[in-house]
Order: sequence, then structure tokens, then C-alpha cells
Amino acid sequence: MSKPVLKATYSAPDHDFFTASQELATPAPTTSTSTADKTAFLAALRTAVTGVQDEVNRELTARMVLDAQASTKTAADAAAQKEEQNYGEEVMEEDE
Repeated sequence: MSKPVLKATYSAPDHDFFTASQELATPAPTTSTSTADKTAFLAALRTAVTGVQDEVNRELTARMVLDAQASTKTAADAAAQKEEQNYGEEVMEEDE
């Protein structure tokens, strides 16, 4: 019998797909499983959830950094383009 695996899958239009997974150390309980075996399974499940959550957090943090870098670059490009359009002209900033 194969060991159960906890998986989390992520996909978004602007980022690469990834799957975070952890194999559980104990088999899934059945109706005839003892309380000690069920407790061991739940402990393994808790450990696996923490591991998957850490992996997902690392991946999402990396994607947030990429998004922030792209946003900064876009803002800098827009400012450079505006400056290029107004080159040699005196531009009055409007008070809002």
C-alpha cells in the first residue's frame, strides 16, 4: 500500500505553475485502525501541512518579489516616457 501524499497546486496567468507536496509517514486510518494509529496519522498530517505551507509561502513570496520588480520597472518606464515626451518644454505641475 502506498503512503498518502498531501499536495497543494498553484496556477496563475502571469506565473509558473507549481505543486507543493509532502508524503505522510503513516498510512491513512481505516475504520478498524486503533486510536494510537489514528493519532500517529494526524501527527504526520500536521507535520506535512506545515511543510507544504512553508513551501507554498516561499513560492508565493518569490512571486510577490517578481511582481514588485515588474511594477517598479513599469512605473520607471512610464516616468521616462513622460519625461521624453516633455523634453525641452517647461511643464507646469497642476495643484490638486
